[in-house]
Amino acid sequence: FDKMNDADRTSIHEAMEQQSISISKAGIVTSLQARCSVIAAANPIGGRYRPALPFSQNVELTEPILSRFDVLCVVRDEVDPVMDEMLGRFVVQSHTRSHPLFQQQRQQPGGADEPQPQSDADMDVIPQDLLRKYIMYARENVQPRMSERYSDKVAHLYGELRRESLATGSVPITVRHIESMVRLAEAHARMHLRDYVRNDDIEVAIRVALEGFISAQKHSVMRNLRRKFNKYLYTRRDHFELLYYLLGKLVQERLTFYALKFGGNIPERVEISKPEFESQAASFGVNDCAAFYTSPLFVQQMFSIDAARAVIVKTLSPA
Repeated sequence: FDKMNDADRTSIHEAMEQQSISISKAGIVTSLQARCSVIAAANPIGGRYRPALPFSQNVELTEPILSRFDVLCVVRDEVDPVMDEMLGRFVVQSHTRSHPLFQQQRQQPGGADEPQPQSDADMDVIPQDLLRKYIMYARENVQPRMSERYSDKVAHLYGELRRESLATGSVPITVRHIESMVRLAEAHARMHLRDYVRNDDIEVAIRVALEGFISAQKHSVMRNLRRKFNKYLYTRRDHFELLYYLLGKLVQERLTFYALKFGGNIPERVEISKPEFESQAASFGVNDCAAFYTSPLFVQQMFSIDAARAVIVKTLSPA
């Protein structure tokens, strides 16, 4: 978006509203179909996103254009030692696995001492050809329908969002946000090859739409909205994802404490109190963390349990 001129940026209105594009060039006057998904990206002004300003002022886009997108995702470059370590490990392993010598040594039995890809993670990977066939089948053969009993839930949320947007002065809520939640719910049901939209499909659609709407607000409004709609954001969420997010926050707080106390020196191990972590998990409705402690996500990110001292240990520098 930031590399488009004003005329091209304005012409997208017709494509996203009427799903057609009018052409009047070289004596040809016609209208072309534009029924497709639109994924757009925009760099913030000055190359840095400013949380004190709303999304529209960071990217210089008008409210009518922004309201035509179902989901807005704000990608920020935040310093997070846990996520930075995950990203660094992924990039290094990706380069290692793509090297020609590594591929040759993998084919030889007992070849090299190069790091092997994690088998547990590879088991969850769907082959690209199978995924392409699955998506084509879902598009052509599955047309889920939403029953009327879920319409009250969406209508009630729409009323709450309208009320909060007027009270806080945030991005205005329009009927397009209802259509976005309906499309997201139907898409989630189509992914599972269901003929009818279920309650969990509605909850996922509401959570995705709310996350996009709240993340586009300025920081002061964002905190109030997140507190107001907390019950929608964490309903039936993937427990492992939520627990890992909470654990990463605790690790980041400990690292900040160590950096301030010891003058920037980062320890090789960080210990988190197990009762403290489980107490925070219980506040989000997760009362049993036993399955998370044995999950591949927990082990692969170099977490371990010290049962004798009731602490969770995060190893930052592998031995």
